[in-house]
Amino acid sequence: MPDSIIKFNNISYKYSSGTVALNNINLDIIKSKKSVLLGANGAGKSTLMLLLNGILKPTSGTLLFNNQIYSYKRSKIRDIRKSIGVLFQDSDSQLIAPSVYEEITFGLCNISKDKLWIKNQADMVIDSFRLDDIIDKPPHQLSDGQKKRVCLAAIVAMEPEVIVCDEPASNLDPQSTEMMFNYLDKLNRQGKTVIISTHDVNHAFEWADSVIVMNSGKVAAKGTPTEVFSDKELINRCGLKVPTIIEICNKLGINSYPENINMLIKQLKN
Repeated sequence: MPDSIIKFNNISYKYSSGTVALNNINLDIIKSKKSVLLGANGAGKSTLMLLLNGILKPTSGTLLFNNQIYSYKRSKIRDIRKSIGVLFQDSDSQLIAPSVYEEITFGLCNISKDKLWIKNQADMVIDSFRLDDIIDKPPHQLSDGQKKRVCLAAIVAMEPEVIVCDEPASNLDPQSTEMMFNYLDKLNRQGKTVIISTHDVNHAFEWADSVIVMNSGKVAAKGTPTEVFSDKELINRCGLKVPTIIEICNKLGINSYPENINMLIKQLKN
């Protein structure tokens, strides 16, 4: 059985308004895999993601990281947030420093006083994310694509085991979207566990190892993209759409679904 890096045991969360956002969630996030959270607005995706790195604390239930129960003491939660980095949908809510370089080093300075290590970590992500030409610029003057890169670079510099992204392609043009997912793919190949939420079922189908469907604060389904999206009744009930590839295959009477559009085109040509 694959190793789980994060485990939800009977997790519920109720906001102070009385709204129950998560209701008795049981879920394993598999280590070093790419997982996608899907669901209509209000399904509980954002709440679940905020629980992952301790921004929110469950109302009830037990959350485990690497088989250790979450502790919400200041020193322990700092370790969790170093290990599980979150990229928010709105980059402006995450950017706090006056320059890109200070943005990248902000978190590093909070976990270490070793100036050489901080510089080396910063230099590493500046090179990896191609930030050399904007390193002295104020983050809020950057394009949406540049802001996302800076936020992700600042997370990666902390060397997390898990990277969580809420709508990583939000407000991005197609080129920037492709670049963002290329970065996430590269990080996953390096052994990172990557979790994203998205409304883009086509991207989820082609990109994910595992798809988790949320509905009304519960996990409605979990499995491979093919397993989950083959259940049209479930997809409709959860307010989602069937990916284009599956829709085309169904109309053509093709029973085995290719992993991406290029494979579908090749299959049709043959």
